Amino acid sequence: MKKEILRHHILSIRRSLSSKEVKERSEKIRELFFNFPLVKRANLILFYLSLADEVQTEHLIRDTLRMGKRVAVPRVKKEKRKIIPCELNNYDEELEDGPWGILQPKIECKRVNIKEIDVVVVPGVVFDEKGHRLGFGAGFYDRFLELLPSTTKTVSLSFEVQIVKKVPSLPHDVPVDYIITEKRIIKCK
Repeated sequence: MKKEILRHHILSIRRSLSSKEVKERSEKIRELFFNFPLVKRANLILFYLSLADEVQTEHLIRDTLRMGKRVAVPRVKKEKRKIIPCELNNYDEELEDGPWGILQPKIECKRVNIKEIDVVVVPGVVFDEKGHRLGFGAGFYDRFLELLPSTTKTVSLSFEVQIVKKVPSLPHDVPVDYIITEKRIIKCK
């Protein structure tokens, strides 16, 4: 199946989930996330800021901050298709509306050296068990992931309905190390 058709198909399934289903499934993913040894060991985690129909990250971010861990979130340079990781200490005060209706850190945010990031939580629309993913097609995360040191681990959060047999991939596509769904943790590579 072509990328665009697959992306559209899975997005329509994801968007058909009720807000109650999104919340309940996100809660199950949250439990698995915080019990995952990789997450327990991490000092600095970069999270995406979720859209309404994605696995919800607000509670993950708030809980991670309460645990005393460092949190970073992406600020995007839309025209350069670039992610700038910024430290987040206060969810309620340090975010503003960004491109595509996604929250992002304010312009004066404290930038984070990517070498300090232990875990990157990578968004996506479609995933396979080998860690290949389709996002919205702009390539922001693929460009960012290529810059990370090999010690940084990548984890995607996904509803089980977003997992397919095979995602078409190209050489520049960067697969993730793990995927956490409401039912399981998939070790990809």
